[in-house]
Order: sequence, then structure tokens, then C-alpha cells
Amino acid sequence: MNKIILALVIVISSTIRWNGEDAMNNQSRGYELYAREAGSEPYFPRQPEEISKKGNHLKHEKSLYLKQHAHNPMDWYPWGDEALARARIEDKPIFLSIGYASCHWCHVMEDQVFARNDIAEYMNSNYINIKVDREERPDLDAVYMEAVQALTGGGGWPMSVFLTPSLKPFYGGTYFPPDQFITIVTQLTDIYRNQRGKVEAQADSLQAYVSRNPATLSGGELPLADIDSIVAKTEAFYDDEWGGFSERMKFPTPVRWLFLLHYYRKTGDDKIATMIRKTLDNMASGGLRDQLGGGFHRYAVERTWLIPHFEKLLYDNAQLAGLYLEASVVFADKKYADIGRATLDFMIDQMSGHEGGFYSSFDADSDGKEGAYYLWTYDEIMKIAGPVDGPPLAMLLGITAEGNFEGKNVISRRTENAEVASQFNRSETDIAGLWQKYRPLLISERQSRKKPELDKKIVTSWNGLAISALADGYMILGDEKYLQAAEKAADYLWRNHLQPAGGLYRSSYDGKGENEGILDDYSFLAAGLLEMYEATGDEKYIEHAFELTEFAQTRFDSPDSGFYLTGNGQLAPMGRKIEIFDSVLPSGNSVMLQVLIKAAAISGNPKWLDEARQLVALNADNMRKSGLEMAWMMDGALKLIGPYYELVIAGDPKSEITQDLASAFRRYFPSHAVILMIPAGGIDKSESDILASAADKRAIAGNPTAYVCKFGTCKLPTNDPAVMLKQLMEGWKL
Repeated sequence: MNKIILALVIVISSTIRWNGEDAMNNQSRGYELYAREAGSEPYFPRQPEEISKKGNHLKHEKSLYLKQHAHNPMDWYPWGDEALARARIEDKPIFLSIGYASCHWCHVMEDQVFARNDIAEYMNSNYINIKVDREERPDLDAVYMEAVQALTGGGGWPMSVFLTPSLKPFYGGTYFPPDQFITIVTQLTDIYRNQRGKVEAQADSLQAYVSRNPATLSGGELPLADIDSIVAKTEAFYDDEWGGFSERMKFPTPVRWLFLLHYYRKTGDDKIATMIRKTLDNMASGGLRDQLGGGFHRYAVERTWLIPHFEKLLYDNAQLAGLYLEASVVFADKKYADIGRATLDFMIDQMSGHEGGFYSSFDADSDGKEGAYYLWTYDEIMKIAGPVDGPPLAMLLGITAEGNFEGKNVISRRTENAEVASQFNRSETDIAGLWQKYRPLLISERQSRKKPELDKKIVTSWNGLAISALADGYMILGDEKYLQAAEKAADYLWRNHLQPAGGLYRSSYDGKGENEGILDDYSFLAAGLLEMYEATGDEKYIEHAFELTEFAQTRFDSPDSGFYLTGNGQLAPMGRKIEIFDSVLPSGNSVMLQVLIKAAAISGNPKWLDEARQLVALNADNMRKSGLEMAWMMDGALKLIGPYYELVIAGDPKSEITQDLASAFRRYFPSHAVILMIPAGGIDKSESDILASAADKRAIAGNPTAYVCKFGTCKLPTNDPAVMLKQLMEGWKL
């Protein structure tokens, strides 16, 4: 691919050529053309100062990220017909800038580049400037990010892409400092006008590259031996000292660790257990986790998990809460349960609104500085704790006079009480009490600072993850508040994100849905609703989940290739993409696989089971080649290797035996089983097709009874929780 990328990169020089008068003359002729062909009054550019004062075309947008740029002197447009028509009619290149509200470097580029009048004047004259919130339009972000990665070998946000009027990318990058940005845009203007053939050729090549989809091979298989081989290869990339995988920056990637946790349950491989525990311990004890306020930051900028990139996102915290909760079951470790609980509490207390949905993110910056809200000096600790308790408290929290981040400190909890006690000749009990004593004071002091801004966008797929985590929290911890929060979120989404025709909105603000949902929105929400059924036994959640699944199969299905990212009828500038690789989120295809497997177990519908097996078969070679980049699809393959059980409990839901059976299942929360609750007398199949797999099952001799089945084939019924759990564990090591 790199061979087709070089033409435009080479010709960009370091010379800046300003020719404002000619540009303005050409611009006027362009507006006349626009007026003639569009049937409107000529559109002449306002001066940057006027745009800054009155606002650009983003001023009526609801997205916090777009609002943050609404008073730039840049004449920004949202992605839409008006901007795209202007580009076509005036034959101008598009400058597309994609980011999100909590992104630190997005703020930097806005301040350094987009707020400058001279840059804005040039860009307004020579480009159609479009801003996109990647959280609203992940479909656009995905395809143009792939183009940027092809051009530069890397990616990130803010993303800066230059498009032809036909929406094909011909140049791009991420953050550009002002001098470099000026150089690039002036040279690209010249190339676009005078070497148009090269521009179009590169754009065509990039489009061809990005529009391709992963190859699939029908009829493949992925036996456990192949998964063993894939997992063994990952050990070479594991960081033995700090956990995680050996990279300059460390992302939590909870979906990978959850797959490895399930693999450990299947195989009992102690090496994998060690990898998981070291990773979980170091992520939780370092600065990646906010030790004071709860929740996890997005990633660590170095390998020890100490210094984070300070933004907090809902999807990270929802996934990490679920990971730690299940780890607490597998390793019988209360510490992990406490971390999972604290993360759910953070989500409820700080990221949810009265309407029931969960908000998307906290900014990395506050008071114009990255991480300012979270950082501490040694002197601040001395002021709060005094000369006696201050020094040991600082040591306990990893705080020094020199600092660990730009002269200040990110709090960590890695120093053992015994080490501090020895250093200061105090008892371990005394040292342990310092955290309990001073944590409230530290929180109070921090709350007096300017807080990072909260983006109150409610994203469907991310809320699906939150619902799953909260349902897990209720089933594992038994705390009703998590179930109540999950119910509120599920009800909010069903009221406000469901379109009249049955589709989903991607996001909402103040209860009003916006933008078309993508595959992730359907699959993640369906997965969350299925877990809500397991937690509550309320059939409405199955009905809703099945409705979304069936709708997605109609709207997103690609014959013999899985599921498209975008639905029928949605604009796909680079063609409809099929995403099979996980990022920090599992791919929509992998979550749909998980949904199909669970739906097949609940419903007894062989069609869904066949579709799940076909999806694995189509991607078996891709999984062998890509390894943990497709961790969640491998997790689905592991379930199909099985055994994957459906547990049917027939009995009075209020009886003690029924509660004991259900609680035993929920506390252990096996990832390889799904629970169905039915009345003691069974169900009438004609009245409840969605629970067809539970037909003909009923309480025996009036006693609540558990049936452990594998896609309809059942073991002997029992009313003993210990026997039930033993049956569920057959075929699994842990």
C-alpha cells in the first residue's frame, strides 16, 4: 500500500506560499457557480472575526465536541448535505477533522490551529471544512482512520483528512502543529489545482484499499488445538514485569483479558492465570485507575500503568468492571470484586443522569491543562496531612517532591504498608489507617478544583456494555442498586433510542435520538438485554433482544461474509465495511456472534445456532492469522467448542430452593451457560416461542428443579445447587 501513497507526500515542501487575492477571486467565482447551480444566493465568506463572534455552522449542533468548535474562526460545517453539496458544486477539497470531546490533543489543535484567524481565512477560502464527532459517526471515523493509517503507518485523534468532493481521501494525518499545518494546506491547495490527476489517482488507490473487506473461507473450523496455539503465541508479547502486552503505551483491552480468563476456565493453564492476575493487579494499583474518585482512565502513556492519558470513557469502565467482577469469581479474590464494585459505583455516581442513560466521557483536560484535576504536589499532601502523617502518606501514595508527571504526581497504591511502616517506624495498622483517614480530605480538596467536562452524549452501544456490567454486578455481588441502574438504562434506551420503524439511533441528547445506529449499537444492546433477562427473568428483555437481532440480520447482513458495519441505505463513502477485528471495543461481528449463541440456547432456534457456527467458520483463518486482534470472536468459538449450557430452573421464583439454585448460578456466573427461569408447571410453547428450549420442563414432585442442557440435550434434573454446579462444570476445568 505504501507505494501508492508517496506521490503527494513527496511534493509537500517546507515553503509557505500565500496568495490570498487570487484565492478570493477564485472563491467569488465559485460562489456564483454555487448560486447558479444550487438556486440560492451567492455565499461569500464572512471574516474570521465575525465567524468567531456569531458562530459557524456548528453553533446549533448538540454534540459537545462540535459545540467546542462552534466559535472558531474556521467556517466549520457538520457532516451533511449542505457541506457536501458545496464541495461538489464549487469543486473544492474537503478538510475533514474528526475527534471527540474528551480528547486532549483535539483541544491542543483547536487552540493552536483552528483558533487562528490567518489559518481560518485561508481554510475558509480554499476548503470546505467539516467537523465530525467520532462518537456520533463511528462509521466515518473507521473508514477515514484506515486511510490515515495507510498513509502514515499510525492513527489517532484529532484526525485530519483531505478529501476530494467525491469524498475520497488523498492525504491525511492526526495532530499537526500550526506551522506544519500551514505548509501542508498551502501545498495541497496547489497540488489539487495543478496536479489534479495525481490527486484523483491517489484518492482512487486509497479508496480501493480502504473499501476492501476481510477475506472469508466457508467451511473452516477452529478446534481447541488451534486456540491453544494462538494463545501460546501471545505469551511472547506479554510483559512479564508489568503485565499487559509489550507496547510503548498500554491500553487495558479488557476484551482480550476476558477471553483469556475464559480460556483459563476451559484449560486451567496456570501461566495464563499468572498473566491475567499480574495485569489486573498492575492496572488497578497504578495511575490508570483513579485511586481517589474511582473509575479507570483510557490508557497509560508508558509501560508501568502509572501515568495515564487522563480522559475517562464509559466503554472502558463498563468492560473493566465486568472483567474484574468475573475475575473475582474465577480466582475467589475479594480484591477484584471490590474493584469491580467501585467501578460500577463510579459509573452510577458520576456518569449517569436522572433520565437513566449513561454519559460517554470525562475530558482529559481541566483548567486548560491535561490531567490538572488529578495531579498532586508533595506540598499539597503536607498541607492536608501535616508534618507527622504527611511524609508516610506521600510515600504510601507514590508522591515525591520531584513528581512523576511534569513536576506533579499521579497517585498510585503500589507501596506496601509494611514498607512505609518500616521507613517511619510506625505500625502497619497505623499506616493502613492513613488512607481511610485522609482519602475523604483529599477528595474534598480535589472537588474544589475545576472538574473535567462531562460529555452527556448517551451512546447506544456503550450503554449496552454498561447494562451488561451492571447486570453482572447484581448477579455476582447481589446488590439491588446495580440491577436498578441497569433497568433504568435499558428502559431509557428502549424509550428514546428506538426509531418508529424499528431501527436504533446511535446516540441521544436530552432524550432525543440522533444519527443512525451501526452494527455495534444493535449487537451490544442485544447482548446487554439478554444479560438483563438472566438477572431478572423478565421476558420483555428477551423479546427486545430478539427484535434487535432480527432487525440487524435484515439491515446489516452480508451474505456469506458476516455483518456490515452500516445498515442498508446509510451513506458509506468508501463502501460498506465489515469489521471483524477488536479494538479497545469488541467488534460488532464478534458481539453478534455471542448474541446468536446465547439466543440459540434460550430460544432453541437451530437457525441462530447454525448462523453462529457459520460466522466462526467464515473467520477461522482470520482468527488463526490475527490472534488476539479477534479475541472476542475466539471467545465465541470457545463457547461453540463448548460445552455451552442452558440452565432451566422451574419453580416458584420466591421459594428458597429456587433462590438457592439461581443464586448459586449467578454468584458463580459461568461464562459458558445461560439461565432461564420458568414457572413450576412449565410453559406453554404456543404462548412463549421465545423460550421454546424450556418447553416440557417443570418442577418435579412440587420441588423447584434445575435442568442443565446443551442446546436442548439435558442432564438429569436436580434441586441440589451443588449437583447443578457440578453438571455445569463438566467439560471445563474451572
